[in-house]
Amino acid sequence: MTSPDMLREVIREVVRDVIREVIAEEMAAVALSQASGTNQASTRATPPAPRASAASGVLLDRGALTERHVRSAGDAKSITIGSKVVITPLARERARTMGIEIIRVSVEG
Repeated sequence: MTSPDMLREVIREVVRDVIREVIAEEMAAVALSQASGTNQASTRATPPAPRASAASGVLLDRGALTERHVRSAGDAKSITIGSKVVITPLARERARTMGIEIIRVSVEG
């Protein structure tokens, strides 16, 4: 059986990962709203959706790459991200388990 202390530590680790993902999504939403010139504050914003790219599967050029993005990549073999995109720990782990390569490139524009 699992001791209560071990269970608490696992729960803490999961909570930390979820908090990191939420913070990354919120930071991406704030950056997006600042870039678009809006002053609307959002309590729970949706991160920018990745775009389909025929050459490499999925392309995300701003914000944060989250576990949700990786799951939605489906059968893609790779996800291409811009140089300023933040990768959440859960996204990195999900990509590793799904066999999806994360490729960082310089995106101009």
